[in-house]
Amino acid sequence: MTTRSLAGAGKPILALGASILAAVLVAGCVSPAATGPGSTSGTPGQTGDAGGAATPSAPTAGFYLRAWQTQALAPQYTFGWLPAATIADGQYIDGQVAIPMIYPGPLYVGPFSSPISAAGIDAIVGEAQADGLLGATTDFAAGLMPGSISAHIEIVVDGVKHELTGTPPTDAAPAKVTPGTPAAFQAFWTKITSLQTWLAADLGPSSAYQPKSMAVMPVQPTAAPSGMTPQVVKWPLSSTFATFGTATGGTRCGVVTGADLALLLPVVQAANALTRFTDSTGASMSLTVRVLVPGETGPCA
Repeated sequence: MTTRSLAGAGKPILALGASILAAVLVAGCVSPAATGPGSTSGTPGQTGDAGGAATPSAPTAGFYLRAWQTQALAPQYTFGWLPAATIADGQYIDGQVAIPMIYPGPLYVGPFSSPISAAGIDAIVGEAQADGLLGATTDFAAGLMPGSISAHIEIVVDGVKHELTGTPPTDAAPAKVTPGTPAAFQAFWTKITSLQTWLAADLGPSSAYQPKSMAVMPVQPTAAPSGMTPQVVKWPLSSTFATFGTATGGTRCGVVTGADLALLLPVVQAANALTRFTDSTGASMSLTVRVLVPGETGPCA
């Protein structure tokens, strides 16, 4: 059974595919739970529409927010990092999702979404202003060591975009912070990634987010443990693994939307970390997949 993590703001977001989950469980490496999600530009695949989240109530015009994390690692290790929180078109998308503690785990783990009221959005804007984050200062990453995790917030208020960078909080936010400081950035991060606690009364019912696009990275099949037979399914898209998407770090990566997403999404939702996908040429690959939220282009570098 899929579980949701409502852990603190400094925790990362997990939405891993076959290769990363297998590395965690088999190799015993440090789990991506110690790191966080990033967003880098990618090359789209097919275009189209595949539905959206629930209808919001009276969204505030011109508002957008996304909070995510990055780290200088190879793309396959950061591919599954979802933004911790996204607010677009009056919908709050909670990317803090935990992998079920089973093996093989599911291939697809998606975020949840809830309508957020105009009063809730106003509270977020007011907090950003009180914390001194909507002015000229945008870099709050004082003392960030090379290779460390960076925290990012993109917030659009009345059509004006503010792109902020800082360090993720490691401790509980103090009761009082000085506006325009790294501590203020961290306090704001803590609040926007804990909306179920901070603004619970301003959130509507939560439901599984219906993505409009999904990033896909074919990877070499994961070795199955002795006595376990991997599931084998047909790759449902017309492209082959050799032509899918664009070349990325020794493999290929693409963003699937529209009619292709409608074909692929139910297949990956029924798959697990060991599932083999076979294309029309007979090539067999495993997949790593991850939902894209509004405002990001994808993790295909």
